[in-house]
Amino acid sequence: MRETDSKVTSDIAAGDDIVSVRPPFRLLKDRRRRYIRLEISQPIEYSVLKDRSGGFWGQGDGPSYRGSILNISAGGVLMIGDTPLDENTMIVMKMTLQDVEILDRVIGVIKRAEPDEGEWLIGVEFITRESLVDYLSAPEYEMVREDVASFDEMLRGILNKYVYYRRVSNPGN
Repeated sequence: MRETDSKVTSDIAAGDDIVSVRPPFRLLKDRRRRYIRLEISQPIEYSVLKDRSGGFWGQGDGPSYRGSILNISAGGVLMIGDTPLDENTMIVMKMTLQDVEILDRVIGVIKRAEPDEGEWLIGVEFITRESLVDYLSAPEYEMVREDVASFDEMLRGILNKYVYYRRVSNPGN
């Protein structure tokens, strides 16, 4: 491999900001990526919302699969699974973060699927609910479950719940 083709991933110093990660997470940053990635090993379930051949399951009840998360960032997730899915397939995911928070009905688009020793590495980009109009027809968009949301929206909900809990349990702080 030529030096220009090498990928540099290393433990990250976050500059002036303090970043702490609860074990077993390792915080990584790839110099070519926009987001910090967390290496985690958690199960993930996902089902097809819309495939490349036009199959559409607006209630998230399309073909379902299970896999394991390898790493996650604000922009997407890399997982490993037994079944390859085509690029541009839209999926709805359910994952647990650190065995504490469940994120359910997170939408994403498969950006790559590569074979890896009898399994498949699957790269998924998180998308917003608003961007569904770029992928779906108007009738399809209307049929998508209302609780399908973006990763950011799910995390915002978790943070709001945490802040509310802290304010209620520690009202003077």
